[in-house]
Amino acid sequence: MFRQSYSKCMSLLLCAAIGFSSFTPIYAQEAQDQNSDQTSLRDYIQQGGNNMSALDKDILKKEVELIKLNAEFFSHYTKGSRWKKRRMNFYDAAAGTVANVGDIILMSQFYRYYKNPGEGLAHKGRLQCGALIVLVAYLTLGGMYAGEGAYDLINDYKGKRKGFDAKTVYNRALTIKTDLDKLFAQRDAQCQSASGNSKAAMVAEGNVLRDIRDLALIEFSKIYVDSRKKRVARDLTTLGTLAVCATGAFPGAYNVMRGVKQVNLKKVGGGGVGFLVSGSILTAAPVLIHGGAAIQGKVSNDKVKKNLIESRSKTVAALKDDVKTLGQLSAQAGEKNQKPYEMLAQLLNQREEFLQKLAVQQKREVIESFVSYLAKGGPQIAWGTMLTRAGYRHRQEPVQAFRGIAQAATVNEVSWATWMLDTFQREVRDEVKNHKNGKKPAQSLPFGVENTNLVELENIVR
Repeated sequence: MFRQSYSKCMSLLLCAAIGFSSFTPIYAQEAQDQNSDQTSLRDYIQQGGNNMSALDKDILKKEVELIKLNAEFFSHYTKGSRWKKRRMNFYDAAAGTVANVGDIILMSQFYRYYKNPGEGLAHKGRLQCGALIVLVAYLTLGGMYAGEGAYDLINDYKGKRKGFDAKTVYNRALTIKTDLDKLFAQRDAQCQSASGNSKAAMVAEGNVLRDIRDLALIEFSKIYVDSRKKRVARDLTTLGTLAVCATGAFPGAYNVMRGVKQVNLKKVGGGGVGFLVSGSILTAAPVLIHGGAAIQGKVSNDKVKKNLIESRSKTVAALKDDVKTLGQLSAQAGEKNQKPYEMLAQLLNQREEFLQKLAVQQKREVIESFVSYLAKGGPQIAWGTMLTRAGYRHRQEPVQAFRGIAQAATVNEVSWATWMLDTFQREVRDEVKNHKNGKKPAQSLPFGVENTNLVELENIVR
């Protein structure tokens, strides 16, 4: 009996142990299920960082960065243009006023004594006075332009330290393009695996993003080329003015003074050669300035075309059509709104219109500069030619020489009078334009860093 009871008890204990080992409590099952859910959620989050929406946001962020870079670069290289124009007009007005006074004195004194050169040579100071004042005018203008050139170099150095020199900005744009190309490659790979309506929406959104990238790069190329052309035109203007002043001052006015002092008309003729060279440089200045700028523009354009843009055929109208198509597909699928793309289309359209107006304005200014320089330089060529003829051909005929010098000074007065009128009309037009632009709020300027659309887009892609 005892053995049988003991055997039954051991059997019951063994069965209970086996049953207990196979039993899992409810709270333990819930804990396991919770851990399983956490693992799945973590995996989903990790995968979500590489999905299409994340890629689209990364692409859009890079494109907004490029568009802001365009605004910052444009604002930088056009920042001081208003005050620079005012200073240049002041330099021209100051030098023109002094030169006008000198030329009028030169003309009046030689007319006064051309019938009696001996009396005039008895008062050499009166004959020299006009040439001396003209010499001062050339030195004043040359000195101010030299100072302006040094100031430009200082500003270029400051801009380089801030990262707004052309080379640094170009490299930044190239880096953004490289990053965008990589992101688009990833997007294309994911788009291949999609199907149905979702793929159509993905393709449509990809077209919009590519439009924005292409238009932003085209915009950068225009700004970059324009900045390089302006830099060359600025430097050539400074160098050309220094050449005009140097040849007009020392071979020109200085030799006329020496010729009168030494009673040597041949030296006066040498002064005429100096004025002839000075007038020729002044007349040819627009060819040198705009020709040099055009060559630099061609070089810069080839550079950006090779590395940044493949075609300039992309238009804002195409972007608007693609945004409209995407909006229709997104509305059918009930997906996200297209406000960022609509804002970008609006901003890029404003900038395109602004650059088109700027190009028309620059073309008009080039034509006006050819006419202006011809009107100022042509009479100076005539003045130099007549002065050379009076000094060399009539060196044995003082009466004819004095008359020729007076007539040459009369022709030169046409040049300096035109110089003054051109300076004043430029200043008036610049101030009228500045007054109109000053009324526009910073938030409405297409290339302003405070532009409403640009600021809102930056907040969206953060």
